Amino acid sequence: MIDVSVIIPYHQDRGFLFDAIDSYDAQEFTGTSELILSHNPTFSQGKNINTALDKVNGKYIKILHDDDILTLNCLQDLFEEAERTNADLVFAQAMDFKGSQNQFWKPVITDISLEKLLDDNFIHGGTTLYRTTMVQALCGHDESLWTAEEYEFHLRCVSSGYRLSYLPKIVYKYRIWENSKSIIYRKIKKHERLEYIEAIKDRFR
Repeated sequence: MIDVSVIIPYHQDRGFLFDAIDSYDAQEFTGTSELILSHNPTFSQGKNINTALDKVNGKYIKILHDDDILTLNCLQDLFEEAERTNADLVFAQAMDFKGSQNQFWKPVITDISLEKLLDDNFIHGGTTLYRTTMVQALCGHDESLWTAEEYEFHLRCVSSGYRLSYLPKIVYKYRIWENSKSIIYRKIKKHERLEYIEAIKDRFR
């Protein structure tokens, strides 16, 4: 078994795929890792991620979206935190970037509980590292969802009693651009998306 499997799920190359791959290749990681590209234009994001699970050889799984970038220290820092704390899910800080403009996601974490996560989505999905056995036990992502797939998965992790750990380090660069899925849905499906997320929350209340 290797240490970390990095999965890039994507429907098509939107112009940034090789930037994502390059950020994996540039990792300053002393452990072992593998890169798995999961491409299918007809699958949902959840399905694309789940399809890659059969190919995973790592103790941990890192999801890298095709328009984002890993920091040089990403795998090393997340792996060390998971090993140190015996956590099933490690999450950290991120940098949102648009051109030369940067904005930092640095949550103040005082409570990691289901109630808190339902009230405030404090986990940046791009920063997470998952223990593979946990992902397998939970049967991966919900393939029926068209948004908030990561949020729903994190709610399931917490509600199932898995151990989470917060690492106060920046490990991920999240690209802000006009054709990102989150930006598009916030613009054209704002109210529908909010109602959809509330329905997801109702599963866990």
